Amino acid sequence: MRDAAKSGAGDADRAAPALIVAFVLLWTAYATFGRYNLDIHGDMVENYAWGIAWQLGYHKHPPLFSWVAAAWFEIFPRERVFYHLLASVNVGVAIHALWRLSRRFLDANQQVLLVSTTFFLPPLTFLAANYNATSAMLPFWALTALFYVRTLERRRIVDAVLAGAFLGLAMLAKYHSLVLVLALAAHLLLDRRARPLLATPLPWIAACAGIVVLAPHLGWLVREDFPTLRYAADQGDGLGDALLSALRFIPVLVLYTLPAFIFLASFRRFRDGLPLLAAGQLTALRATPEGTAMLALMVLPVAFTIGLGILTQALLSSLWTIPFFATLPLAIVLCLPKQAARTAPTRGVAVVAAYCVVLLAVAPFARQATLDRARGSAATPLSIIAEQAQNVWRERTGQRLSIVAGMPAPVVNAFAFYASDRPYAVQAMSLQATPWVTPAMIAEQGALSICAKDEASCGAAARLLLGRVDETVSLSVPAVDGAGGPRSWDYDLHLRRPGQP
Repeated sequence: MRDAAKSGAGDADRAAPALIVAFVLLWTAYATFGRYNLDIHGDMVENYAWGIAWQLGYHKHPPLFSWVAAAWFEIFPRERVFYHLLASVNVGVAIHALWRLSRRFLDANQQVLLVSTTFFLPPLTFLAANYNATSAMLPFWALTALFYVRTLERRRIVDAVLAGAFLGLAMLAKYHSLVLVLALAAHLLLDRRARPLLATPLPWIAACAGIVVLAPHLGWLVREDFPTLRYAADQGDGLGDALLSALRFIPVLVLYTLPAFIFLASFRRFRDGLPLLAAGQLTALRATPEGTAMLALMVLPVAFTIGLGILTQALLSSLWTIPFFATLPLAIVLCLPKQAARTAPTRGVAVVAAYCVVLLAVAPFARQATLDRARGSAATPLSIIAEQAQNVWRERTGQRLSIVAGMPAPVVNAFAFYASDRPYAVQAMSLQATPWVTPAMIAEQGALSICAKDEASCGAAARLLLGRVDETVSLSVPAVDGAGGPRSWDYDLHLRRPGQP
């Protein structure tokens, strides 16, 4: 029996990492072939446009996800496929940390099933394929959970330092991670078996590690008069709307788990004599402080998110469910009786393989459907606009393009990613929101502002921002073949030439 157990663990040690690699490759390929642009809302080009300025904070969010994007492209070429690879690796790291964590609670077959289940969870796939502040929290939540549990188990300083550091990085990705801080604190205070840890230096060492990680950003917050907090406060829409969004939040969270439960249903047989849901496996987690820590990390961040959303009168977005899935797949797998998971290394992997084939087959059709609907910037030829506008600038000035402003934001930010000159993108036509660009830089290096054709308000804003406009040039870019929306994308390019007072 012991040899069989070792063999099963060895199979999981081989199968789980292989499935994680397959996950990364699948979602890199699907996003590459299933989309025309990086994403609909322009978040990913915005990430990069912020990141290359290497600021300690930005007017909307803390800086980590933007730093990650900028650092990634110091290594890889600035091409869409490598951005999709970043988004997939981001989730892959989270899944790997969750798998390592799950080895305390699951047998070898269940571990393979855990990783297989992640293929069918929209927050880890379709939603997290958009790398942004929300999805960037995933690996840091999972790693925090892993090293917190290791701290409970081993009482080692290195685990406490890593738990605190990863928690700090989670906060540095997005302030929503405050609910993770609260969940861990609640577990330490409420679980009588974990509470003695408070009498040791370990929690305080972890807290110090987190503060060290956050200290530069906290200093920036104070110096800049808390712009990110003011931005967050401005997102409130009244108590009534906040309550309605809170009522919708849990049903949406449940709906996101349904594809995984449908996958798990393939392991059941009619009248197999097993309970419909193995609630005992979940309640068994209460037997150890490590298990109650997992229960706390599955439940409390959701509860705290709803509570804080109502308190701050914020609309709870369905996207805010993404970081919860750093731990929730464990709860989903524990709902399946252990006996039913025995075929996970065979039937489960076969179902995953079939799903991968189907997903890749439909990717070109998904791309066309996205183009047809033309939502947001999904069908805007961002790379072509950036390239052609840069060519106009070079022809008219003989200089590289250093600064771009204008509207809408996805078009402006796309210059930073797609244009070979990698110019700075002025955010929201405001130097206050873009402190890495100054009037002196505009005067010395010149700047280009791109506005929708005959958009008078944008043109006026461009003249105010640039100080003056030396020349206005028309640019027309044909729509992508088969795309919905306008037949051509027409702009006015307002140029301030470099080096002229």
